Amino acid sequence: MKKLLLLFLLTITFSCSKTEDDTRDTCTMNCTTLSGNFVTVDNKPLAGIEVSFSYHIGSQVGSYTRKIAKTKTNSKGDYSVDFHLNDSELGNAASGYFIISVDDKNLDANEYFRLGNNAGLGYDIHEIKNRDTIINASFYIAKKTNIKVHLNNFIPLKEGDFFEVNTSFSHGIKNENLNSLESFYSYGSGDIFQASVKTQTAIIMAAEGEKNSIIISRRKNGITLENEIHEVFIPANNTIELTYDY
Repeated sequence: MKKLLLLFLLTITFSCSKTEDDTRDTCTMNCTTLSGNFVTVDNKPLAGIEVSFSYHIGSQVGSYTRKIAKTKTNSKGDYSVDFHLNDSELGNAASGYFIISVDDKNLDANEYFRLGNNAGLGYDIHEIKNRDTIINASFYIAKKTNIKVHLNNFIPLKEGDFFEVNTSFSHGIKNENLNSLESFYSYGSGDIFQASVKTQTAIIMAAEGEKNSIIISRRKNGITLENEIHEVFIPANNTIELTYDY
């Protein structure tokens, strides 16, 4: 009886989940536009990245997804796609929300900090008021490099004491309200390395060709100290070595 009940509940759950794919539709009038570009270090364009746009309604008893549009960046890193929004999807009375998804699996994961490959990353838009809206979504994808960091004199006195280093840098979606590379985009992070012996050397990932924040975190004698942050520009083919004491 319990097995039959479980099967019945699963059947209800799956039957209440629905996905529609309208990505092949062409909009000729009353269109909404999604456009932007993808670049990496030195404003080099990134081609072949897929961008998709969808509408989602979720609840405890089921969900609805409408795949609205998708396109890819051209040789200049630009993309643009027009689509038609339904009446039920417009305004603050709409039950759902929109997601811009990025699939950048065409990029070499050994060379770039990839953004997430579609389902792994989404940028929510909670309301679109009018169909004639132009949505701008541009992205910066950081390029990987390594730096060498020496962590010295780590002598923990209490359980839970730590000494660690991590990196932070410009990466992700562009904020149109800001005006410098350091603040234009969201932030990404490289490795987080935590010392385990008194003197240790780590090779950690950082972003090439831009300013990185090198963040040193410590807990000494059971007390977490304020982070120590150093801004370091990391050029191509760098031979940078940084040293920090506990």
